[in-house]
Amino acid sequence: MEHYETRRLVPGAKNAVLFIHGIVGTPNHFRTQIPLEPLVPDGWSVYNIRLPGHGYGVKEFRRSNINQWRACAQTAFEELAERHEQVILVGHSMGTLFAMQLAVAHPEKVASLLLIAAPMRPWVRLFGAVNCVRLAFGLIREDRPLEVATRNVCGVTPTPRLWQYIPWIPRFLELFAEIYRTEKRMGDLTVPCIAWQSKKDELVSNFAAPVLRRSGVMEVHELENSTHFYYAPQDAEQVQACFLNMMKKADR
Repeated sequence: MEHYETRRLVPGAKNAVLFIHGIVGTPNHFRTQIPLEPLVPDGWSVYNIRLPGHGYGVKEFRRSNINQWRACAQTAFEELAERHEQVILVGHSMGTLFAMQLAVAHPEKVASLLLIAAPMRPWVRLFGAVNCVRLAFGLIREDRPLEVATRNVCGVTPTPRLWQYIPWIPRFLELFAEIYRTEKRMGDLTVPCIAWQSKKDELVSNFAAPVLRRSGVMEVHELENSTHFYYAPQDAEQVQACFLNMMKKADR
């Protein structure tokens, strides 16, 4: 699957949306798994960015790092903020961390935040580990929606040579540090923020939702039948309705 980004600048547009995917994610997450990008009106600008090292193989990913990913999100935001009155930030997983950081640093330019699967308490469930192994060995079963979703939103071409993933360890240690750093600043958020956590998330513990609620600055919902990558139709519709409402408010 091609992992392309969307960069649409509408001259004179008041509003823009910036989508930021997760650590091994892809811009396709916001197109296929939870279709939010198609909901952005034609009169709005939109960036659905592809972070450095994504869209290629295992080696390209390990040559990138969290500083590059954060800088990419920052650069995209600054370009949109310079040209528009306000920006809605939408993040998935690691992307939620960058979204929160940008909102804390630039509250005057951020209309609202939509956070999906914020990884405040990482935790790998058994079926998540099994899906990753099946993905690496090309054993994804087309009749299993959870497995298909894992494949479709993986922004790194997998390999069965499992030893090639060992150099990824520093990338995930960086992620854990970024979670800690962001959690300490969550209470500084001053813009409207809504978080959606999946109760069946294979990579994030259900304890993440209480952590987000304790910040006291955001509205937190839990999706009953969704995982980190797969969204049940009724759950996806809730998130889409939330996003549409955010855009409606920003357009007033």
